[in-house]
Amino acid sequence: MSDFIEHPTDPPKPSRRALLAWLVGLYNFVVAAAVIGPVVGFITAPLRRRAPQKWVPLMDDGDLAVGETREVKFVVSVKDGYVQKDHEYAVFLRRSQDGVIAFDPACTHLGCRIKWQGDKDRYLCPCHGGVFDAKGAVVSGPPPKPLIRHPVKIEKGKILVEWRT
Repeated sequence: MSDFIEHPTDPPKPSRRALLAWLVGLYNFVVAAAVIGPVVGFITAPLRRRAPQKWVPLMDDGDLAVGETREVKFVVSVKDGYVQKDHEYAVFLRRSQDGVIAFDPACTHLGCRIKWQGDKDRYLCPCHGGVFDAKGAVVSGPPPKPLIRHPVKIEKGKILVEWRT
């Protein structure tokens, strides 16, 4: 008989190779997380950061007649990092029988600044010849979609537009 008797209840001892493999796997996980974590954070930052909305007063309600379209410029104070800056923006306001509409002055094709042609009752993009009707719908040219509208409300005799900074 031998002096060494194996007991079936003793747990198996991990080998040195298995322990090193586990440590190398843990190290690889930490390195991958250190590289991928900031990249994922950078890519998803715009999704997590919602631009604050504010209602900006543009003009008195009585200053815009029915059927009239006017370009209105306004200034919004924007926090840029740790600096507060004033940025100038513009919209085209149009009053119809249904109410007031605010159009973004950027063409939906490549972002060129559109111009209002009052004698022809249309918006024209001078860059590529895009034409929009008075309601912002595409009439001709390369623009893929109508002009972008901004929410508008009339409060206390003022026309206000909702603006994201």
